[in-house]
Amino acid sequence: MKHRAVIHCILLTGFLAWFVCERPAFGVPGLSAGAARADITPGTNLSNWITHKPYGEILEPIYTRAVVLEHSGKRFAIVSWELLYPMEGAVAKAREAIHKLTGIAKSDVMITATHNHSAPWSPILGTPLTLAEQKVLNSFLTDPAYPAWADRLIRATARAVAEAAGRLKPATLSISRAYIGDVMFNRRPIKPDGTVQSLTSATDPYAMPSGLRYGKVDPTLTLLLLRDEQGGTVASLYHTACHAVVAYPKYDGVCGDWHGPVSSALSRELGGESIFLQGCAGDINPIRRGLDARDAISKTIIERALKAARVTHPLPVTNSFQVASTIVQAPVKESIRAELGCEHLSCEVQALRCGQLAIVSLPGEPLSALSTAILDQSPLPHTIVLGYSNGYGVQYVGMPGERARGGYEMGARSLGADECGRLLVDAAVRLLRE
Repeated sequence: MKHRAVIHCILLTGFLAWFVCERPAFGVPGLSAGAARADITPGTNLSNWITHKPYGEILEPIYTRAVVLEHSGKRFAIVSWELLYPMEGAVAKAREAIHKLTGIAKSDVMITATHNHSAPWSPILGTPLTLAEQKVLNSFLTDPAYPAWADRLIRATARAVAEAAGRLKPATLSISRAYIGDVMFNRRPIKPDGTVQSLTSATDPYAMPSGLRYGKVDPTLTLLLLRDEQGGTVASLYHTACHAVVAYPKYDGVCGDWHGPVSSALSRELGGESIFLQGCAGDINPIRRGLDARDAISKTIIERALKAARVTHPLPVTNSFQVASTIVQAPVKESIRAELGCEHLSCEVQALRCGQLAIVSLPGEPLSALSTAILDQSPLPHTIVLGYSNGYGVQYVGMPGERARGGYEMGARSLGADECGRLLVDAAVRLLRE
């Protein structure tokens, strides 16, 4: 009997140890999460910034999606606009509206865009533009329907964050990854002389002509799952770096490009809100264009994301919940300083640490090498890097030396001096280490 009691004691001790270590720590101070979305679909009469004619058709709604995280009384909001860019003036207005409605500090709001070409730009308020950019956007910005839609975007964003904050509940965080390298390619293949040839639409991305070598691609889709104490999904956040240009330029109406169907399917299959976080996709394109290609690419990404959801790895969040940001004064390239009327552009770099996870955001349109450089130096085992966040920045931006290699991305659409990419990377790594 004494031996049996000892065995029972050992088994009970082991069970309690498993219960304490393996079960989510619900009921004690820890991570809480809530998510929501709001419709920001423009009317069909709004001018398409590409064609300069009314959109005329809506294939599906587009949204502002938000997740609010809370830990030890501190709240942080991540907002994803299914738009082309989050311009600095629009970000400032949205942060102000969110703060007034929820009390969340403006510095604790990250606003990122999916870089959806089949949708409008966010309000362009105070952002210096080149003459070429002004010409492209003139009919769009002077459209009588634009101010009302722009105001609705800000109100809808604040409302989505407020609803997400109102749904806060204890949650666990987990991570998994899937391979989707077969739906994307680096659109800056390398010539025999080491320069690049921009190839935005490859005839056959699986066979590179003219002696060109393939550029590098990060094939990873990262899935973050926030689940409540019943195991239900509060939100699924998925991240990869791939231009949202499957529908563009073959379809002139409004749609969610490839991520619209993916988000809808993941919300339906996993529950909760599904939010796409765009990576550093300045040189990464989908392999095909057109609505048929959209269906095929979306189907592949959905299938891989659902497989990843079955093998998630828990990321405990104790007291490591921190937010930081910094402003990089990025030098403008000399040839356009007079045109822009300034020598530097303010670029916000922001970072959230949530346990072993870090989410870093960069403004403008970073090439994938910036993400690689940050990942290589990050002290945290799970780091994802967003582009198109908190502003237009210096637009296309590569690492030093990339401009000399040529290509569309490093031409007129790249506003910064050659060192800007390194400045953004160094700022991000400093935030992560500090």
